[in-house]
This record gives sequence, C-alpha cells and structure tokens, in this order.
Amino acid sequence: MEPGLPPGERIRLYRRRMGLTQEQCAQLKGCTVSAWRKWESGERQVASFSDWIEIARILRVRDLYKLTGLPVGELPEEPTEHETVPAIRAAMVSFHPTLADPPEVKRLDAAVETAWDVWQERRPFVQVGTMLPDLITEVRASIPLVDGAERASLLRTASMLYFLTRAFTERVGAQDVSLLAADRAMAAAIKADDLDYRAASAWNLGMILAEQGHTEVVLELATDAAAELEQTLAGGAPARMSIFGALHLLRAMQFARLGDEHGVAQALEIADRVARSVGERNDFRTAFGPTNVGIYRVWLAVELSRPGEAIRAAQQVEVAGVPSVERRFSFYVELARAYSIRGEDVAAVHMLLRAERESAEELRFNVDVRAMVRELLRRENSLTRVELRPLADRMGVLTR
Repeated sequence: MEPGLPPGERIRLYRRRMGLTQEQCAQLKGCTVSAWRKWESGERQVASFSDWIEIARILRVRDLYKLTGLPVGELPEEPTEHETVPAIRAAMVSFHPTLADPPEVKRLDAAVETAWDVWQERRPFVQVGTMLPDLITEVRASIPLVDGAERASLLRTASMLYFLTRAFTERVGAQDVSLLAADRAMAAAIKADDLDYRAASAWNLGMILAEQGHTEVVLELATDAAAELEQTLAGGAPARMSIFGALHLLRAMQFARLGDEHGVAQALEIADRVARSVGERNDFRTAFGPTNVGIYRVWLAVELSRPGEAIRAAQQVEVAGVPSVERRFSFYVELARAYSIRGEDVAAVHMLLRAERESAEELRFNVDVRAMVRELLRRENSLTRVELRPLADRMGVLTR
C-alpha cells in the first residue's frame, strides 16, 4: 500500500478486500452509514484509538500502521477522565445519600439555576464539575423528605440538575455518567407528572443517545415526544413551543445522519417556523430560537457533505448574542470542519482559534476537534504552521 495514502482511503481499500459494504461495516461498528462514509472520504477523521482498534478488527487488519498510515505517536489517544468525574459518579450511585439539614427546596432550585448560568455563560469545567456532586447528593437526599407541591417542584429541579450533569459529563467523555443522568432526568420528570419536563427530558436523553450513535432510537424518541406535545400547542405557551422546536432540531440531526434530506428539510422547516414564532429563548436550557436554528443549518449542511452551503449559511448567523458558550463554540467548530473539508485550511485554523476563545478547555476535550487538528497537521503548510502548531501544542495534540 502506498506510504502517502490517506487513512480514509486505506479503510476503503481494506473494506473492499474483505468484500464488505459500507452498510455492513457500519452495522458491525455500531455507527451510522453516514459516519463510515465520512471516514472513508476523509470528511471526518477517526477520533479515538479505540475506534481505530474496532475498525481494524472489522477489517481483520493486524498491523494498525498498515490501516492508518500513522505512527503510534500520531494516533488519537483516549482522553483521560476529567478530575471531577469520579466524585460526580460517586454522588450519582451513592446507595444512601444523607442530608445534614432539613431540605430547602427553593434554595436548591436557585443553586441549580446558578450552576446552569455558570455553565452556559462562562463554561469553567472544574468549577461546574466541583459543584455537581454536592448538588446531586443534596437533591437525592431531599426528595424522599418532601411531599405535595414541594415534591413536584423539587422533582423539576432534579430534572434540570440531571440535564446539567448529562451536558457536563458528555462534554468530558464520561458517557456512562451522562446516560445515567439523562435517564434520571426522565424519571424525575415522569414522577413530577409534567409534560413539558418530560418532553425536555426526551430531548436531553436524545442528545447523549445520538452521541453514542443510536440514530434510529433517537429519531423515534424525538418524534414521539413532539407528537405528544403537538396535541397541546393550541394555547401557544412559549416554553412548550420552544421544546417542540428543539425536538424537531434533534429530529433533523438524525435524518441528516441517515442521509434523509427530505426528512431534514421537513424537520428544519417546522423548527424554523416555531423559532420565528417564539423568538430567542432558553427554555430548559436548550437556547432554542432563530439563531440556534441557523447554527443547526450550518451543522446539517456539513453533515450532508455540503461544506459550501454550510459556509454560506453561516454568513446569515450572528452568534454573539447566544447565551450558551457551547452553541457559539459548536458554530465555530462546524465552520472549521466545513473549511477543512474544502481544503481551506487557513480559514479552518482561524475558526478553531475562535472556538478556543469561547472555551479552550472544551477544545482540548473534544475528540472530533483533536482528530481535525491532527489532519490539519498532516497537511500543514507555511500558511497554517505559525498558528496551527501553537494551537495543537495548547491542546496537547502530539505533533511530528
């Protein structure tokens, strides 16, 4: 095999030697066909060492160098667990959480809202990760001690706390805790007997399941939740409309991963119509509104292998006023991906630098971004080297 052959082309050649289709490989890997196709085309890089091992197993390649064309030092490493995760996991699974003082439902609700504000507006990973264990322990210990309206209120607070726990642990790669938190959020919403929180919990659960590649499951979940909400939209309550729109954005994501452009267009049209109706909102911390729909347009275009369309769509989006650092960060990362696919590496690096200014810590933890930076390093030139090398060094990405 030619020494300079890109990793994606190597995957394609070994797959063909095995007589396997992309669909068969995707099924064996447990990913979408779209993801496998993007690995082969080079639109996305294999982001983790464990993924490379699994691909090698499927293609029966014993020598990883022959499959990747990369020395071991340049292969993506498995991210280390964030320092705050063990305490969060322990708080989530503690058999008998205890409470030193009587439960204070209003104070707990305010504390969870404060934690959310810190996470969305400033994104300090260590600070938020340190806040979560005590909040989880106190909420878990308080629920059995209250009843009536107080209990329903605390269950809603618990649901939002588990939303935050899902979001944080997903970002630092602790998917076991993230999935547990999403399930707990749904359980709390069901116990509170609150349709809005239940629908929002479906969206929240769908986000981590989508991250794990369960595309069809997420599509069914989001579709069912949106259908139940739709029967109650006559009053036009903004919060309910907002989560209805967010669920359709989640549906559009799954349609894109399945390559269903018609489904994408339909779901996006509904989300856009709802966003124009309710305006910019942040119900259930989804940051739903016209700007977020615009950000999704960029992501969806990239996912559908239309980087030029993504770049044009981005010109219509102004993210400065979005309350969520994550949304602004994701916008710049997707633009970087679009430019990278087109081979416009200078622009890609500039977008990654903008993402770094939003959240340098998230950039370091994002395995897809790390894979993108490795690919940019692989084809670096005199125009990108000056900014790309220091960025890769700050991220801890090994360079040649």
